[in-house]
Formats: sequence, C-alpha cells, structure tokens
Amino acid sequence: MSETVIALLTPPGKAALATIAVTGPRAWETVRALFHPRSGSALAELPESGQFRLGRLGDAVSEEAVLAVRSIEPILLELHVHGGYEVTRYLLELFAECGDIPVSWQQMLQRYESDSIRGMAANVLACTTTTRTAAIALDQYQGAFRAFLRQTEALIVAGEFERARKVVQDVLRYADVGRHLTAPWRVVIAGAPNVGKSSLVNALAGYHRSVVSPTTGTTRDVVTAQLAIDGWPVEVVDTAGLRVGGEALEEMGIDQACAAVAESDLAIWLVDASAEPVWPDDALHTLRQLRIVVNKIDLPARWGVDEGFLSLSATTGQGVPELVAALGTWLVSDPPPAGAAVPCTNEMIEHLLEAGRLLAGTPAASAEAVLVLLRECGRLG
Repeated sequence: MSETVIALLTPPGKAALATIAVTGPRAWETVRALFHPRSGSALAELPESGQFRLGRLGDAVSEEAVLAVRSIEPILLELHVHGGYEVTRYLLELFAECGDIPVSWQQMLQRYESDSIRGMAANVLACTTTTRTAAIALDQYQGAFRAFLRQTEALIVAGEFERARKVVQDVLRYADVGRHLTAPWRVVIAGAPNVGKSSLVNALAGYHRSVVSPTTGTTRDVVTAQLAIDGWPVEVVDTAGLRVGGEALEEMGIDQACAAVAESDLAIWLVDASAEPVWPDDALHTLRQLRIVVNKIDLPARWGVDEGFLSLSATTGQGVPELVAALGTWLVSDPPPAGAAVPCTNEMIEHLLEAGRLLAGTPAASAEAVLVLLRECGRLG
C-alpha cells in the first residue's frame, strides 16, 4: 500500500465521540505534524504499539483528541474526537490537506488488511446482525476460506481432480448461507384474505407490527419485520390477501404481494382451519420454497386438517414455537459447522461454481483455468 488513507470509523451523525483511523506509510508523519500532546513534548519519531496520548489536533481550530497506536506492522492509528458533523468534516479535510486520502471505512479495512480475504471478512463481520452469522464471518477472517483455497490448489497441482471437485462442492453447500450473512433471509406470509397473516407476523415479531382487522383488504402494502430465527437474520413480510375482484387500491396490494412471494427465499401459505381452505394456485406450487401452514386451530374446524401440515394459532400462540423451529430448518437445513469455509460474496460463489463445472468436465485440460479461478477468489476480498 503506497498511499496513506484516512477514514471515519464511527457511523455518520451526531454523537459524543467519533473515531478516525489513519493507515499507510505516511500515517505517523502526518499525525506528528497535526497532533500536539497535552504534555507539551512532541511525539517520538517512531510510534510504539499500544501507545495512548491526550492532546489537540490542528492549529487554526484546535480539537481535543486521544491518539491510540493500534498496531505498527502494518501501522494503524486511531484518533478519538468529538462526534459532531463539523468536527469530523474539519479533521478529515485537515488530513487531506496533508496528502492523506479520505476513504470509506470499508476501503480502509481492505487497505489495512494485507490478506484480501481477511479484509473482505472484516467488512462482512462489521455488517452482521446476529451472533451466529458473526461467528461464520469470524471463521473466514481467521483463515477458514484461505485454507480451503490452499487445499484445493494443492489437490489440483497434484492431479487429484476428483478430490478437488468434492472439496469445492462441499464449500458450495454453504453458498446460500454466505449470501445471507449480512442480507436477511426473506420469508413472505401469503394466503387468502383474513386467514391471519398479520396476526402471525405479530406473533413472530413479538410486538404489534401489522394492523389486524376482520375487514377484507386491510393489509394493502407490504409490511416487514426484522427478526433473528435460530441465529439467522430474517425479514418476515406481511402481504395483502390474494383474491380476485377487489378495488383498484387492493389490487395494487395484491400485485405487490405476488411480487414479494416471487422474490422470497421462503413463502408460507397460510390456510384458515375455521373456513373453507384456499390453496395456492399452480404457479405458486412450482416455487421450491413454499410451505403450507394451517392457522386458527383454536376455532372449530371447518374441514379435516391434514396432520402432515404444521398447525398453529397466531392468536393464542399455540404452535408458534414449532413454526419458528421449522423456519430455521427450512431456511438452512445444512448449517456450516464451526471453522467451515463459507464463500461470502456473489463473485466468490460464481467463481467456485465455474470451477466446479470445469472439474466435472475434463479437469486435466482445465486445471490451469481452475487455478486462475481459485486465485481470483483469493483476491476478490
């Protein structure tokens, strides 16, 4: 890395404190020029790892700051300052005038980490929202995916193409998990009007997220709730009841509902046990991830509910824990064990899919192309 870069690590907005990081060959030189220790003595010519100093930044406008030397090889300095918009803007401009290049915190991580996969994993780790997904990202940061690449390259160089293909396929089992480490799984609750879709969303969320009413067409917009189910980030989507013959505004809601179902990772078709059942049409039946759930089992049954269906009452809560457990299994039937390699970006997944296709064909002739794909995976972070 030939450039010295500076980034705001804390989220934008008003806050008591903000953290600015500087890394690169001129990081210490720049900080020495701008930071004035409260003791009155100048900073040493070389930084010491773990060093903390209280002082001020700048001359024209002097801002109190704490300087922390986080590491020496590579060098990473942090400045803890007041968190107002104008303070951070002024300080970033001050460092830019000295030749440092302002970048985003994501770019900072990429530049600071000498291993691109560690940089990628650090970015993913910073954006995870559950302990389970954070643990998977941390495994990649600590070398799980890099070890997979080295193992696979060694197998190909040794001519063990079938073993290499199996190793690649084993990692691709977790491609969907990798795609959802930061983006939640999308679970859509669909069905006819008044089957209890909004009540079920409220029961899953644990609070009153959707309006519940016996009036047909109450839900007209797509309503979402962010949850964690079995440690996976999940967005549950409440949709308009699917029926024919509603008013224009309701028809718009139905169109949105159909689009939400088509784009979902999992669609729950809710059926009312106390009314004549309305089943999904043939188009919905073709969806790979469609599950039928029966609601309102606390009311007198109108039809013979098949014991093969998961049944519940969104109103009383009966059967809701069983649905939550099932959702975790339906979304991720084969979760990665601790320490497993998981591809965390779409580009990595596409490269591995192509490598798998080549290894399944004529691997000896494609060995060099596969090696290129694997090495590119190592640089995609």
